[in-house]
Amino acid sequence: MHGARVLLVDDEPALRHAFATMLRREGYDVDVAADGESGERALARARVDCLILDFRIPGVRGDLLYEYACAVQPQLRRQTIFATGDIAAATHDLLHATGCRVLLKPFDIEDLIAAVAACLDPDAHGRLADSA
Repeated sequence: MHGARVLLVDDEPALRHAFATMLRREGYDVDVAADGESGERALARARVDCLILDFRIPGVRGDLLYEYACAVQPQLRRQTIFATGDIAAATHDLLHATGCRVLLKPFDIEDLIAAVAACLDPDAHGRLADSA
């Protein structure tokens, strides 16, 4: 769904820039946030079709920002992708319990593009796309 609005929340500037650039080249309208507070502001400001969320961000854990996102934009309950380098079992279990797609860093940009496309595809609703 080209033209869809994607919100990317990640505290790593190089990743944020690279991911946003590639997603824009794919035709997505991309907003970026570096921390939980700016992520919350972006979610309050405009409708988001897909949320890409790092688990470890300044200000709030990704799962807590996810809950806020779902409260203000319920469509994000299944239109969120977690991108994390945290491989702790507890984190893995927590993220998978959401039913959202999870990409483990490092991953290929093609994996992210495919995950965003699947996230926006109503036929893919409820499917997990893991990259390990």
